[in-house]
Amino acid sequence: MSEARPSALIRFLVFLLVTAAVAAGGWIYWQRTQQRASAPSSSKGAPKGAQLVISAKVAKENFTLDLDAIGTVQAFESADISSNVTERVTGLFFNDGDHVKQGTLLATLSDSEEQAMLASAKATLAEEEREIARLQNLVKDGAAPEARLAERRTLADIARQKILEAEARLADRRITAPFDGWLGLRRISVGALVTPGTIIAQLDKIDVVKIDFSVPETYLGLVRAGTAIIARAETAKDRRFEGKISRLDSRLDPVTRSVAARAEVPNPDLLLKPGMLVMVTLVVEPRLSLAIPERSLVPVGSKAYVFAIETGKVRRMEVKTGRRKPGSVEILSGVSEGQLIVADGLVGLQDGNTVKITGEYAGPVKPFNPEQGGSATQE
Repeated sequence: MSEARPSALIRFLVFLLVTAAVAAGGWIYWQRTQQRASAPSSSKGAPKGAQLVISAKVAKENFTLDLDAIGTVQAFESADISSNVTERVTGLFFNDGDHVKQGTLLATLSDSEEQAMLASAKATLAEEEREIARLQNLVKDGAAPEARLAERRTLADIARQKILEAEARLADRRITAPFDGWLGLRRISVGALVTPGTIIAQLDKIDVVKIDFSVPETYLGLVRAGTAIIARAETAKDRRFEGKISRLDSRLDPVTRSVAARAEVPNPDLLLKPGMLVMVTLVVEPRLSLAIPERSLVPVGSKAYVFAIETGKVRRMEVKTGRRKPGSVEILSGVSEGQLIVADGLVGLQDGNTVKITGEYAGPVKPFNPEQGGSATQE
């Protein structure tokens, strides 16, 4: 028993030494952590009690209210080239995809019967005119009655009408382009028998195209003829096709509560094809306004405030907000362009506090560039 007592005492002393060593190590580690945490503040030389903040400048930004719609491309002019009569094709004078001018001959149909009718009518007219010339001399001399001369003049008029009729029938057998445009694929060959309605080819004018889309009833007060649009196609993602609305329909669709609109868009590269689906953006209400980072706002009830930085201190200012974009908000009143405000470091900040600017906010708000588009939402 006497030997066990010293052994227990030794174990107890060892336990006390180890506990003391752990406590001392923890205290030293805590002291060094506190020193490292306070080191950056002292190195920056911030005034005593100053709050560290990140600043932002009030800048102008494009807060255009845009409306997106899905549109369909239509040719500015479009026609199915076909025959007015039933006849056999004797000639085709175009290739697939040709650009043709108005009046260009595209196809001819068999016209032997009409040519014969025209020749006969012309011969009849010539005979009647010779007879009229002979009778005029006889009537002067009193050797022929006036009624006979009048009869020959009537027959001459009939012959002239037959010539016009034959020429009209011949014109039906010469198919020409009704306007300038680009031809599609040829649908028939020489020797084919065509009837009225048989499509020989399609002709489209697409250097300027029409885009049809719908405008919701709620936007009718903002959209009118002349409103600018921007169209984008899946096949030309990097291109912006700019145009203007040319016409709005006279009535709304009672089912969709929208009105059909048509825009005209220049298409010099012919990238937009009839029938193509495009995304249309309407610039319904362009507006260039002051903007700040959305994170700078301090909402208090129904009001909004920002902290303006003035000579190392902050001043709380009430602002009136407008439209919003991702990361930024339009300011209608309360601040001026170029004014410095607090973007980060708002927690615990009070009016009149001293602050230290540690950096500038690099967010979405940038000086307005007219070549860059923008869209906003109504607050």
